[in-house]
Amino acid sequence: MLSIVLVICLMLAPLMPPPMQDIYVTIRVDNNTALTRSIRPGTPVGSLFYNLQDAIGLTLVYRGDINRRIRYSQTLQFYTRITRQANEIVAISYEIDETFTPYIWRGDTIVQQQGQNGELVIATEITYIGGEEYSREVVKKYSCPPVNKIALIGTGRLGALADVTSPDFRYVRRVRMEATAYTAGFSCTGKRPGDPWYRITASGREVEHGIVAVDRRLIPLGTRLYVEGYGFALAADVVGAIRGYKIDLFMENLSDALRFGRRHLYVWILDEI
Repeated sequence: MLSIVLVICLMLAPLMPPPMQDIYVTIRVDNNTALTRSIRPGTPVGSLFYNLQDAIGLTLVYRGDINRRIRYSQTLQFYTRITRQANEIVAISYEIDETFTPYIWRGDTIVQQQGQNGELVIATEITYIGGEEYSREVVKKYSCPPVNKIALIGTGRLGALADVTSPDFRYVRRVRMEATAYTAGFSCTGKRPGDPWYRITASGREVEHGIVAVDRRLIPLGTRLYVEGYGFALAADVVGAIRGYKIDLFMENLSDALRFGRRHLYVWILDEI
């Protein structure tokens, strides 16, 4: 019986294929040094692809059929796929919102709110294949909006009346003063038309409605004021009788000055003294 089995085996032996020989595959990633490996014929490209990807810890790209089976020695070229994010910061300039108001002296500007520039951040995703840029895509835009500057620009002029309850009306302090009125005439100043100092104040400025005389020890000449019922005023003159918290208001007509008489009223000091 044993001899029969041996004869059968000897008869079948020439029909069995010889064992398969390994083939050599050269693997190259980008432009790096090639690596040669021995594999069994019929091994899928994907088997080498995924094993190599896990080994180097990078995403790879193969520009061919990854399911193709390798039948003979050859070179396989893989490429790394790397994605990076680049941020571009663009400054956004603030604007100036100007509001003209008669409650502030003309020429003065009060900043209610300081301006601050904003920022626009543009996030771009850049993909590199084989070390070369392949694509870029804006994936996110976000910004810090600017804060506009808010400025109040005064248009108030000498003698103009204003609403002192307006939030735009600004002053340093308010005082109660005894007020009188004077004119440029001889009865008030001792000067007549033709006199070189006629209508000229102690500060050298010509009188007009809104010019007032003060005690310069308390209110320096040049100080801007607002006088109750009289309007914006400028301390530009001195009178011998005006001492302490007294004020003399210029008026063009003597009749108006006499009608005004002597009163106690509020004076708002607009400048630091």
